[in-house]
Amino acid sequence: MQKRLVSIPNSIWLQDYFKGYSNPNSKIKQQINTGNLIKLKRGLYLRADQLHDSSVLASAANVLYGPSYISFDYALRFYGLIPEAVRNITSATFKKNRSKFFNNAAGTFFYRDIPSIVYPKGIYRNTEGSSAFLIASPEKALCDKLFTIKSVRSIAGIEALLFEDLRLDEDRFNELDFLEMKELSLLYKTETTAGFYRYLGRL
Repeated sequence: MQKRLVSIPNSIWLQDYFKGYSNPNSKIKQQINTGNLIKLKRGLYLRADQLHDSSVLASAANVLYGPSYISFDYALRFYGLIPEAVRNITSATFKKNRSKFFNNAAGTFFYRDIPSIVYPKGIYRNTEGSSAFLIASPEKALCDKLFTIKSVRSIAGIEALLFEDLRLDEDRFNELDFLEMKELSLLYKTETTAGFYRYLGRL
């Protein structure tokens, strides 16, 4: 019996999967042309029937460019911290020295660096869906997001940023681990994360 086609196969896996055909590469191209496979990038694919499975897409984001983990807006929405739907799948990287994005039929995958010292902290492996993926804790996702926003220094400015600009759910925010966020926020070395540290100290 032939093994089942995995959700996110690469070229080597597919060549082995279709080794019974005279030309496995032609069979792969046929699967793409008929819409059974979606090309994420050269050598990496997604099963078309998995296109609307959010856990598979998050797992694909981990594989597409790495090391990386789901963070920023996509993670904040995943945890119900922000109300708006997020179309782009956003991930954190380190030492890439530039932002990176992939546009394909599965969506837009966006990657942005955070400081190396904070990168490994607050990451966990989510296994609740049909495919496991690496994602920031809600506390880490918020700190990562604040790292991308420059020069908000005052306590009042931070509060407005959190609840007016980002539109954080206050109940969800109050459920977060403030100590974890204080420890994390000191590591980013920006005015906004320093302001967030001071804001947390007032709560």
